[in-house]
Order: sequence, then structure tokens, then C-alpha cells
Amino acid sequence: MITIHSFYLVLSSASILCAAIGGWVKFNNEMTKVKARIHYLEQNDNELKAMLSDISAKLQHIELLLASNQIKRK
Repeated sequence: MITIHSFYLVLSSASILCAAIGGWVKFNNEMTKVKARIHYLEQNDNELKAMLSDISAKLQHIELLLASNQIKRK
């Protein structure tokens, strides 16, 4: 026969187990969000680096054109 103390022990153990599972699910959900955000930021960073490299190359081309125009004028 189950005593009232055993019942309370089982009930409290079940509550602790449910809280632990809930915490684990919440933690995994937050980690998934953080990983997705990191991936997005890394992709955005790579795109920004590529764009800056392209701009730098175009600026160098413009500088060469301006220099060649100055040489032609003299």
C-alpha cells in the first residue's frame, strides 16, 4: 500500500523531472536561435568583405584612370 509520504515523494520527483525537461527544451530552443543568429552574422560579414574588396578594386581602377588623364594633359 502506498503511503501518503511515498505519494508526495513521487509527486515532487515528477515535478522536478518535468521542470528539468522544460528547462532542457528551453535551453535547446535558445541555443538554436543563437546558432542561427551567428550563422546569419557570419554570412553577412562575408558578403560585406566581398563588397568592400570589390569597392577597393574599383577605386584603384578610378585612381589609375585619373592618373593616366593627368599624364595625358601634360
